[in-house]
Amino acid sequence: MPKIYHYTKLSTAIEFILPSMTLRTNYLNRMNGPKENQKWAFGGVNVPYEDMYPELDFAIDKSHFDSMYMFGEEIKSKVQALCFVQSDDYPGYENEMMWAQYAENHNGICLEIDTDLFLNENSDIDILKFQNIDYSPKKNKWFHWNNDLTKKENIDNFIKGNLESLFLSKSHYWEKECEKRLLILDNQYCNLKIKESLTGVYYGLSTDRNYDIAVRQFIDVNKTKMYRVYFEDNKLKKMERRPS
Repeated sequence: MPKIYHYTKLSTAIEFILPSMTLRTNYLNRMNGPKENQKWAFGGVNVPYEDMYPELDFAIDKSHFDSMYMFGEEIKSKVQALCFVQSDDYPGYENEMMWAQYAENHNGICLEIDTDLFLNENSDIDILKFQNIDYSPKKNKWFHWNNDLTKKENIDNFIKGNLESLFLSKSHYWEKECEKRLLILDNQYCNLKIKESLTGVYYGLSTDRNYDIAVRQFIDVNKTKMYRVYFEDNKLKKMERRPS
């Protein structure tokens, strides 16, 4: 069964993730990639900007551009995302860059999750897409407004028709992340369960072992093993940690 990996701060794991045995989705503009956290705007055909944003004075040229950005941000905010590491070439816990960037430079932890069990225990949630990021980004398409549909229907159709270019692509500079992204069409935070699918907790090279008790109180040792990574022969390896 394939495994996916989620890197996080130790404090986030102990205070939020492990007590609830859930992972919370996030808004794209709270991620660190320039594509996600910059304002979005799209070329549009028949988009009724003046009706959607009556608070703007369209006698001023700037208002047209402001409305395009407001509409772009509405589109972006409709999708929640949850990010993992997945690679066919090596186990996800070996990703040195992810330890440095998302797990406090080896002071945090990495969660190992069984993909099939994860999808099964979250089958009640309407997952829009769950796939690897494409590191050859495509140009965004124009928004063609359909007057026979509501605003929500227009936006939802545009999102579903352009998922890869909008939400599942990054520049090649990010390809070492080996990111697999889960998307949910929702503008509220969603909590996805990991109680049945959490198979491993990995400590970084510098993770404080004094937090063992805090971590172990939440896990089922019959389902979830604990490991510490160590560096040998120019790569990260793992060693299982037994209760002391």
